[in-house]
Amino acid sequence: MTKLTFFTFIVLATSISFIFLETPPKSFYHTLFISDSFSDNSSIANHLYTLTKRPHVAGSQANADAAAYVLSIFTSCNIPSHLTSYDVALTYPVSRSLTLKSSEKTIKFGLFQEIYDGDPYAEVANEVLPTFHAYARSGTATGPVVYANYGRVEDYATLREMGVNVSNTVVLARYGKIYRGDIVHNAHAVGAIGVLIFTDKKDYGGEKWFPDDKWMPPSGVQVGSVYDGIGDPTTPGWPSTGECERLSDEEVDEGGNVPLIPSLPISWADGDAIIRTIGGKVANVDWQGGKDSPIYRVGPGPAIANLSYEGQQVISTIQNVIAVIEGEEEPDRYASLTFNFS
Repeated sequence: MTKLTFFTFIVLATSISFIFLETPPKSFYHTLFISDSFSDNSSIANHLYTLTKRPHVAGSQANADAAAYVLSIFTSCNIPSHLTSYDVALTYPVSRSLTLKSSEKTIKFGLFQEIYDGDPYAEVANEVLPTFHAYARSGTATGPVVYANYGRVEDYATLREMGVNVSNTVVLARYGKIYRGDIVHNAHAVGAIGVLIFTDKKDYGGEKWFPDDKWMPPSGVQVGSVYDGIGDPTTPGWPSTGECERLSDEEVDEGGNVPLIPSLPISWADGDAIIRTIGGKVANVDWQGGKDSPIYRVGPGPAIANLSYEGQQVISTIQNVIAVIEGEEEPDRYASLTFNFS
């Protein structure tokens, strides 16, 4: 058993409520962390359920409630803890749309996630925000679709070798391998005007899906940020508090960490429908989909996609839960463990 030789400084942005640390035998924290009331499967499951039973997007009251819950768990265990609030720039969706026009028909995508029989979260489905990418660029992109596999730099090199020009196209890429923000950045770097990122059944699907299994259902959408920086884009390197100095929109753009073309996350079902309209050369074997998928081709087109997204940036208050566990030796040293649950 090793000794905790310094302060462990734990910062949680409305975060998880359990930490696993090795501490001296017979210490209070050692006893706490191995106790059934704190870290057995049932207590962990209860904490997870409490924190996920309703949506709690950053800046919302539900998010503040999640922070308060984490704080209450820490303080009930006699861990010195407190809340610290920050006023940060966050984005929320105002409107979004996606249509695909071919010589045969026009598809207007609903962009919604279905409620399935047995869904334990059905009663709070109306609290879920429309699917979007945080910090996505507002705008409209209209052009033929190019399939770019995972949207990596090497994937665009493969497209060049195949003679595919990505300029002025809408890229369709699948989640996986790299961060979604890099998918958008890479597409912009090769001249694309918009990006659709879908959850491919090959990577996230199965014969059964939620709520009967762990896999993403056909209409399920992976959401998240496409910001490539750390913290608040308007306050890089300093705390977002009160009337602090903030970068202008132009300065944020010049920083190179926010996307410069619009993007939308879409489901496997919607991605599959788009894949079926793409012509051109057949994609490589490792670019293909899973069982029962159509043949994946790279395009461009011939169908034309029209992607539109409008977001709103606001300054909202978020809470960090900060807990300090003092080590037995060298208590003036700190180790920082951070977790996010927003």
